[in-house]
Amino acid sequence: MRHYSLPLALTAALWGTTALAQATPEGAAELTATLQTYLGATPGVVSVAPEGDAYGVKIDFTPLLAKLPAEAGTATISPLTFQLTDNGNDTWAYTQDQSFAFTLNAPGKADISVNIANIKGTGTFDEAIQSFSASSTTVTDLQMKQQITEAAGTSNVQYSVASTQYETKAAAGANGGVDSTMTYSATGFSEVFDVPSGGGLPPTTISLKADDYTGNGVVQGMRPDAIYKLVAFFVANPEAAAVAAKQGDLKTIVTEGLPIFDHLTANATMGGVSVETPIGPVAIASAKVDVEANGIVEKGLVREAIAISGLSLPPGLVPEWAATLVPSDVTLDFGLSRFNLDAPVKLFLQAADLTKKPPVGPEVEQQLLAALLPEGVVDLTIAPGTTTAPDYTLGYTGTLSFGPETTVPVGKATVSLTGMDKVTATIQAAPPEVNQQFAPFLAMATGMAKPGDGGALVWDLETTPTGGMLINGTDLSGLAQ
Repeated sequence: MRHYSLPLALTAALWGTTALAQATPEGAAELTATLQTYLGATPGVVSVAPEGDAYGVKIDFTPLLAKLPAEAGTATISPLTFQLTDNGNDTWAYTQDQSFAFTLNAPGKADISVNIANIKGTGTFDEAIQSFSASSTTVTDLQMKQQITEAAGTSNVQYSVASTQYETKAAAGANGGVDSTMTYSATGFSEVFDVPSGGGLPPTTISLKADDYTGNGVVQGMRPDAIYKLVAFFVANPEAAAVAAKQGDLKTIVTEGLPIFDHLTANATMGGVSVETPIGPVAIASAKVDVEANGIVEKGLVREAIAISGLSLPPGLVPEWAATLVPSDVTLDFGLSRFNLDAPVKLFLQAADLTKKPPVGPEVEQQLLAALLPEGVVDLTIAPGTTTAPDYTLGYTGTLSFGPETTVPVGKATVSLTGMDKVTATIQAAPPEVNQQFAPFLAMATGMAKPGDGGALVWDLETTPTGGMLINGTDLSGLAQ
């Protein structure tokens, strides 16, 4: 018998069956049994029935929710329903068309509801890569309400999206695993949230809207088989004692599944953003976020980049004389590197004993830290970025190294400014108390700068192991003395 896997929405389930040209009761029974390996054998959760050439699948979490302890509250969730059709070439056609609703009520703690008017999806599942080679999903009219009660007060969030479209593609990875891409777009995005009072501030309501929301992502070397095996393991061993008793199996699954994925990148862009705040409206023409990360590999990497353009603040928030100093565009790109995720994970898997608390002793914890930072430090890198206002353009880039054994962070950075003459003129035209406060600092900064391209002023910054700061080679500690 051959076994294949299929990631299901919200469950990442794995299933398998002998390829069948015609759906049969025997095939439905086999699908049911295999799905129960990954979703549990509680009666009523998994249902599969022949529907012509296809299998109708229903995943109903109601029997599982009934097992929740009373103190956890109550929850409801719509069954997931979809059809699977054997294409006869080791691929399966997947279709879904349904509404969806979820509620969670924990008195005094949380009250959450999610309603989706329609989820419509199609896809082709490829047994060879254990993933969808292509899929398309449309989500229409998503509404979410959330009320969370904490010691600080009660917060409310309402979130809605008129329509969202997802497209995915996948193929066998050149270095193992699966390489996949995803694109999505959304319209009619809005969010309203309340901030409880605190720190002497009254309760605040903020609303956000965006004309459009788009994004894409790329994952290289994803190991779906490892994820499916982990799901199956925890379904079969839901209690901590059972996990500890079979920790050898768990360690084998994780070890064989490393690095889980090789590399991922993703970005999201919101256009036409408007935010209503108690101090007035804030508008952003475009806001973009990029993220990047490596899997559990020797060359660790985490990176995030933010870009905001067309920022405008509420009228009257900034004094009229300072309006040309307010940035309209900002880019910031920073990342962490020079650390190793592969070595400490493997060391933990080898040394940990899940029957003990903690699973590793202090000596192993020190070994884990040394494995994580083989050079004793991690690098924080700021890629070239800019902040732009009508009066100036400020540029910055640099690297800072720090770790548990370093007394002070050590690094270098370069800051440049174009438009100092305009900034100086603006400060000179400011009220006398402002001019008296800031004019000396501008004069000192200008005096310490070196010339750059296009009339820019440049400051090369460097920290020293003793905690000093050099600006263009001048030690500030010497100036202070």
